[in-house]
Amino acid sequence: MKKNVFCLITVFAVLFTAVSCDKKDDDKTDQAWKLANEQAFNAVKNNPAYTEFKSPGNEGSIYYRVLKKGTGTKQIFYTSTATVYSKGWFAADSKEYGITKGMVFQKWLAEDGIPAELKVSELVSKKNGLTVSLKGIQAALQKMTQGDKWEIWVPYQLGGGKSKASALTIGSAPLHLIPAYSTLVFEIEVVEVIQ
Repeated sequence: MKKNVFCLITVFAVLFTAVSCDKKDDDKTDQAWKLANEQAFNAVKNNPAYTEFKSPGNEGSIYYRVLKKGTGTKQIFYTSTATVYSKGWFAADSKEYGITKGMVFQKWLAEDGIPAELKVSELVSKKNGLTVSLKGIQAALQKMTQGDKWEIWVPYQLGGGKSKASALTIGSAPLHLIPAYSTLVFEIEVVEVIQ
């Protein structure tokens, strides 16, 4: 009986140690990813080609550069629906996550046909138990007009956040998982402001 109890305690100790090591490895990976993303974001922050604006809730800054100035005058509001072409990519590398800098995680381009239709207010919501949080894109769209094409840098505070994996969907594109602390880069062209 004592032998069985000893074996059981040993098994639990080994399992606890294995789980603790996995947690420490995950924390190291998260911290390395966070640092790499902060460095990429800071490089853009110090680049004079990019313009800064604060998010409406003062939760952080978004940086953008105008690739094409539109001729439209119709403003996008929080309640607006717009059609867009967009592409999103990662700003940093991570061997652990299998991500390379510039790796595209989302695209809906002109050559794909019909632009994605999105409601600005729905860029922050919960779907299938995962958080869709693109406050940075939500804020940037409200500064754009029809025909504008911008490159937008969104820090993790205004993107996927600190959660283990956030869901990302634009238009009817498939759901993608974004690691915590990801700086996200988007190229967005506003095709039409519907309402």
